[in-house]
Amino acid sequence: NDPKRYQHMLNAIKYSTSIWPLCLSAYQQTIPKEQAASLEPLLILLLAINALYSLAWDIIMDWGMMQDPTAVVGQACVPTQTQQKGPSSCHHAILRPRLRFGVVMSTTILMTDTVLRFGWTLRFYEALFPSKDSFVLFTQFLEVFRRAIWNLLRVEWEHIKQNKEAKTANEEATPFITAPPTMSMVPIKSGHARA
Repeated sequence: NDPKRYQHMLNAIKYSTSIWPLCLSAYQQTIPKEQAASLEPLLILLLAINALYSLAWDIIMDWGMMQDPTAVVGQACVPTQTQQKGPSSCHHAILRPRLRFGVVMSTTILMTDTVLRFGWTLRFYEALFPSKDSFVLFTQFLEVFRRAIWNLLRVEWEHIKQNKEAKTANEEATPFITAPPTMSMVPIKSGHARA
């Protein structure tokens, strides 16, 4: 009866979307090139599904952003005549109200993660690299960099969640105030008893 059972299932699906392209790619290495080429469209589809699902998971679950997609669609990041005049943006609907690194840096990280999630498309430009080893090394460095910037927003979101949980736990532990807020505590001097 885990309350997060549904979330765990969706996370398992995310990881399973990475297994299928790996298996198909490995299979392509064992068959003639003509047959392998015929499987390329299926591989591209599987890689795109994995990249999109993983990106959505990053944004929504790992970073706590875009929690209300209907708000994003409703605002569409364009001020309407009913909205107040002045600087308005939709970053609160897309990102989240609390951003340790600010809107610009958080947006930059989000966009960079998006581009790097599709780093697998570099396989179509392998000829740009002097050797297969340099291609593999470059793509691995890109993945390490992506994971490093991913961690910035992930740790930030986890900190926000833990602070929210601690605040909720404290509010539940002390549901009422025991002393009026205007009273102050005065230390009692030891050894001096009043009559």
